[in-house]
Amino acid sequence: MSAPDANRPEPWFRQFWPWFLIALPLTAVVGSMVTIYLATTRSHSMVVDDYARIGLSTQLRQERDRRARELGLSAQLEITHGGLVARLDGALRPRPDVLFLTLSHPTQANKDRRVELVTDGSAYQGRLELPSSERWYVQIEPSDLSWRLAGELSAGAQTLDLSAPESSVGN
Repeated sequence: MSAPDANRPEPWFRQFWPWFLIALPLTAVVGSMVTIYLATTRSHSMVVDDYARIGLSTQLRQERDRRARELGLSAQLEITHGGLVARLDGALRPRPDVLFLTLSHPTQANKDRRVELVTDGSAYQGRLELPSSERWYVQIEPSDLSWRLAGELSAGAQTLDLSAPESSVGN
C-alpha cells in the first residue's frame, strides 16, 4: 500500500474558492428570476397609457379649480373618531346637500376611498375610519363636479384646510 501524497491538492469540489466563484453568478440568476416573477404577478397601477384622456382630465380639473377660486371657496376638514366633518366657506348659493370627499393614497390605488358628506345645516359630515399613519390626497367636490377643493393630509394630522389649487399638474 502506498502512503498518501502530502503534496497532492484536494479535489476542486472540496475547496472554498470554486464554490464562491460559482455562487456569484448563481445569485444574479436567482435574483433575476425573482424580479421577473414579481414583475409579471403584480399590478402596474402607476403606469398609464392613455395620455389624451389624462390631458382632458387635467384641463377639466383646471376649469373646476378656477370655478372654486371665482366663488372664493375653501373648506376645513376635521377628522374625528370614525368620521369626517367639513365646513365650507365661500359665496356658493345655494349650498349643495351632498358633497363627495375623495381620499387618494399616493402610491396604492387599492386604498383610495370616496365618502359622501351630508349637510346638517352648518357642516358636512361623513363616516370613515382612516389610518392616521398614512398620507392622503384629499378632494371635495359637489355631485355635478362643477368645482373642487383639494389638499394633502399628512400622516397623523386631525385637520386640513382645503382650497382650489393654483395649478392642477399632478393633482
